[in-house]
Order: sequence, then C-alpha cells, then structure tokens
Amino acid sequence: MAPRQPSASEEAGPPGGRLRPKRRGFWARLADVAQDLAGEVPATPEPVPAQPPEAVLELLRSLGVALTRAGEPADRVTQILDEVARMYGATGVTFFIVPTGLFVRIDLGPSSQLDFKTGNSTPIRLDQVDALYRLVDDIRHATVDVDTASRRLDELLTSPPRFGPVVAVVGSGVLTLGLGLMLNPTVAAMPAFVLLGFLTGLMRWWTDKDPMLSLMLPVATAFVVTWVVFGWLAPLLDSPPLEIVIPALVTFLPGAALTMGTVELSSGDMLAGSARLVYGLERLLLLSFGIAIGAQLAGTPALSGEPVRALGALAPWVGVLVFGLGQYIASSAPRGTFGWLLVALYVGYAAQFLAGRALGSLGASFVAAAVVLPVCYAIQSRRSGPPVPVTFLPTFWLLVPGALGLQGVAQIIGADQAAGLGDFLNALLSIVAIAVGVLVGFGISERLGRATSTWRGI
Repeated sequence: MAPRQPSASEEAGPPGGRLRPKRRGFWARLADVAQDLAGEVPATPEPVPAQPPEAVLELLRSLGVALTRAGEPADRVTQILDEVARMYGATGVTFFIVPTGLFVRIDLGPSSQLDFKTGNSTPIRLDQVDALYRLVDDIRHATVDVDTASRRLDELLTSPPRFGPVVAVVGSGVLTLGLGLMLNPTVAAMPAFVLLGFLTGLMRWWTDKDPMLSLMLPVATAFVVTWVVFGWLAPLLDSPPLEIVIPALVTFLPGAALTMGTVELSSGDMLAGSARLVYGLERLLLLSFGIAIGAQLAGTPALSGEPVRALGALAPWVGVLVFGLGQYIASSAPRGTFGWLLVALYVGYAAQFLAGRALGSLGASFVAAAVVLPVCYAIQSRRSGPPVPVTFLPTFWLLVPGALGLQGVAQIIGADQAAGLGDFLNALLSIVAIAVGVLVGFGISERLGRATSTWRGI
C-alpha cells in the first residue's frame, strides 16, 4: 500500500483536529498506528446537490429530536445537524436545542424560516438507535437525498420492536437477575430477582399502552416492588429487603440523564444540562418516594439476622453475561450485536473493578468511563460493529452507581438519614466522575478516530 501523502491543509494544521506531520508528538504517533491498522483515508465525499430548503428544515427538525431521544448531549446534536445541513447545501442554519425539542432557523434566499419541533423524554430502542446512526453515516457519505433520508427516519421511528411483549418481559427478568448477581450475589435472592424482573416487565408493558399511566410508572413500580419484597419475599428468604428491591429498580434510574446533564453543563450548555439534571433528580426522588410508601405500608420484616450464603467472587462476572443477554432482549438490540455488547460491558466492569482497588470508587468511575468510550468507538470502526450508542448506553447501568444513590435517598426518607445523605452525595460525585471520564474518552476517540479511514463518527 502506497503511503498517504499529507495535503497542504494538513501540513498547515487546520482547526478540525488534523495532526501536523512535522510534529512527532504522542498523539501523532498514536494516530499513525491507528492509520496503519485501518488503511488509507478515503477522499472526503462531495455534498449532494442542493436540496429544497423546506425539506432540509423538516429533516433537521425530526433528526434533532431523534438524536436527543437517543441520549446525545446538545453540543453533539448541534455538531451532527451542522454536518447534515452542510452535506445538503443548506446555508445560514442555526439551532437552539433543549432536551425535549429544538428550534431550527434556515436561510430561504431573500428571507429565512424559523421552526420548532417538540420531542419527549422517552428513549428510543437500541435497534432504532442503530438505524438512526447508520442513517446519519449515510448522509455524511452523501449516499441519500433528503427525501430518502426523511422516509428512512420516519420508518425507523415507527418500526415495531424486534421482540414481542412476552419475550420483552422475559428479557426484563433476565436483566434483573444479572443486576442481582452483580449487586447482591446471594443464593436465596436469585428466584426473587427473576420474579421481580417479570413483574417490572409486565408493568412496563401495561403502562406502554397508555401515556397517562406511563407517567406514574416509576412511583407505581417502586411501590409494588417494595410492598411485595417487604411484605412477603424478604421474610420468606430471610434476606435484607432493600438488597432485593434495588436490582429490580435499577433500570428505572435516570443514570444517562444525570450523566449527560453533567456533560452538557461542563461544555457550557446550561439550559439543556440543568433541565436534564432536574429531570434526573426528580425521577430519583419519585422512585424513592415509592420505596418509602411501600415500606411503610408493608412494615419492617422480621429477619433472623443469620448471615446469608453468597455465591462467590465469580458471580458478578457471570452477572455481566446474564445482564448483557437481558439487555439485548429487553432493549431490542439489533441483530449481530450481542458479542460486541458483551465486549463493552466486560471492559467497563473490569476497568471499574480494577481501578477501584487502586483509586477508590470515584477514580474507578472516571477510569471506566474514559476507557469504555474509546473501546466503543473501536467497535464501531469494525465492519460488523454497531454505532457507539448501541454498546455504550447499556454500560451506564454498570458505570452509574444508581443502586447506591437510590438506596441513599431511601435511607434519607427512612431512619438512617445521616448514612443515606452520605451515600447519596457519594453517588452524585461518582456521576460527576463518570461525566468527566466521558469527556476524556470522547476527546481521545475523536483525536485518534478521525485519523483513520474507518472513522464513522461526526
């Protein structure tokens, strides 16, 4: 393979992040290694012929809302939409993005048009996330016109889940069992985790049919799960009740909202970041309120106090596998991504486990987030690899110490208020550490990824 000759713009070092060939620093050497592994850098695709501004405006509005539902922070949504507008020859395009909608302004020749599209806080499924980012990648490589892109976007947003409701409920039980193995690996609690997983899956399926019911889902689920555990399961299994409750409710925790809100505040998006943080904290308090009401009605169970039998040190590592299987089913992950999902999950769990021994919980959260994101970008660069969010979003349930934060708030409402406040503050600090790790991991991925031919990010 003939070596790639640097262009004049690269030698000058443009602001887009190209490395200066004459400056043989650490990043340049790493970029050379990445380029050798990936092959030649293809020529930048030419923009498609200018499209009707009105059609581009409509696509940008719908695409921006879909990206926010996929969990992208505001600055990344702006970056992606800028790239899409440029590929379609649109000029004078500006955006104002909030977590549940966006404003788009576009030049129409002698005048301009401003429009707004509302969204919602309901995240899209992993198979929809996969199709969304593949559409963005096709737009970036100038292979689809605006009408085709709009049609594909509508189709993916209205597509049915890969698995039916029965399989999704089973996946919820498997997912909860995996979380239980990681958070509370005891023999007696295993059947309870499966039962509670089925229960939460059934409640999700029921509330999905009615938007008004879905508003009460966090409180209702927390109440029902806590009431069942405190009233029947904990006395029957002779196990601490909160240790059974927490794994069943982890999937309701707003870990992504809290982390992305912190990332947006760090990058200067004060409105979007503060809105996500308030939403995340309110969701956390709703769950804790449901736990408190359920515990008060059921009463404190009488336990023998004898030590419970643990499953051993390998149980959490098996739990990662079980959790990955449950996440693959419950979140309707695209075909052929289960292996890649396990790679990301095990890397995240191993990084957090190993770093925790040397750096403590805060250092472990930072290191795990900083390590996982470049790994997800490396997976994306493979021919069979899914887009980054498909593998990175599930790792939030491993990286965000949601169970600690939820248990802390529950203790604040209950008797042990001092311990609960300390746990809750530690969880918030860990979320900040994860957010900083995300920023560092993204910077590393951008710096190295754009120097390779397989880079699919924007």
